[in-house]
Amino acid sequence: MLFKNIHHTDHPPDNKPVMAWDGNCGFCHYWVIKWKLLTGDRVEYIPYQKVFKRFPDIGIRYFNQAIRFIDIDGKVYGGPGAVFQALHRYGDKWKWVMPLYRSIWVFRKLSDLFYSFVSANRNWIYRFTVQLFGKNPARPKRYWAIYLGGLVLIGGFFLIT
Repeated sequence: MLFKNIHHTDHPPDNKPVMAWDGNCGFCHYWVIKWKLLTGDRVEYIPYQKVFKRFPDIGIRYFNQAIRFIDIDGKVYGGPGAVFQALHRYGDKWKWVMPLYRSIWVFRKLSDLFYSFVSANRNWIYRFTVQLFGKNPARPKRYWAIYLGGLVLIGGFFLIT
């Protein structure tokens, strides 16, 4: 696992929970836009580079390891748990994912491993994401369907020849 879980801060946010993400990461920015659509203005999304000083007991190295969700009760979530908790508590969809993450260790382990893989390879995964869904995460394109359709046509052509 590339990130350490931090469970609590003595400096919780006052009004809204904070999702602290890497402001230098295109992949992160892409997905923050998607999550904002799901949580609305109920969560404050701030690059950790701008917000880490508000949480001195967490430390910048932990913000650098993974996305962090700091809830108003002081609980801190990292990696996929950060996203799942934000969507569970403040989103309108995907509320069912956090209970799976909490209760099914295989799902939690696979989610953490997938997060670590994406984190270590986020530059090319970002380019791949844009190829599949387009540049605007608020209005995704279905390019993946075109690519899949092309593969099916090519596969069918070779099967009949």
